[in-house]
Amino acid sequence: MTPNPASRILCYGDSLTAGTSPPLNELFPYGPHLENEIQNLMTFSSLLSTSPPAVVRWRGLPGWTSSAMEEYIDDPNVGLRSAVNEVSNPSLSLVIILAGTNDIGMLTSSALSGVVDVKKAVEPILNLHRSCLECDSFIRTLAVGIPGSAWQESNENARVLCRGMNEALSEFASDGSCSSGRVSYVDFPSEFERGSCGGGEG
Repeated sequence: MTPNPASRILCYGDSLTAGTSPPLNELFPYGPHLENEIQNLMTFSSLLSTSPPAVVRWRGLPGWTSSAMEEYIDDPNVGLRSAVNEVSNPSLSLVIILAGTNDIGMLTSSALSGVVDVKKAVEPILNLHRSCLECDSFIRTLAVGIPGSAWQESNENARVLCRGMNEALSEFASDGSCSSGRVSYVDFPSEFERGSCGGGEG
């Protein structure tokens, strides 16, 4: 009897996915921890003997905006669609996308910047999800909400934009006509705390 293939998950995003932790040069991606937690859950649920293991891989691009990710979506070294298409037998089951922190910084950093068009700001992230859905009819995606940051604490336009982009991501996921029922949304798992390592841009 041929064993079931492993479930494959790809984490894609900026430095929050890469796991940068200044001033350290070492990377601490969340991908390995996610893989371990999935395996632990399977073990505790007595599913390990009947379900295939999960294999989690990641591609994090520190400093990148989602608009740059969209522009280079087919690049063999950094592109999301390229990464999705190179996985086969089996294909990816889930793509987790965490992006937008650097877009907020870029769009609100000018002293002359006013209220930013949320729809235009979030569209590159939505297009990343759409590209995954178009690659394979079985792939699901998970949109992780943009976290708070020190910049948002000091800039109202940045706070408003972050809230609006997260609301747009949640609405996209809940609208089956847009997401084909294959996109889910979850808030970033921890709130920003001033002085924390993850409080800067991504």
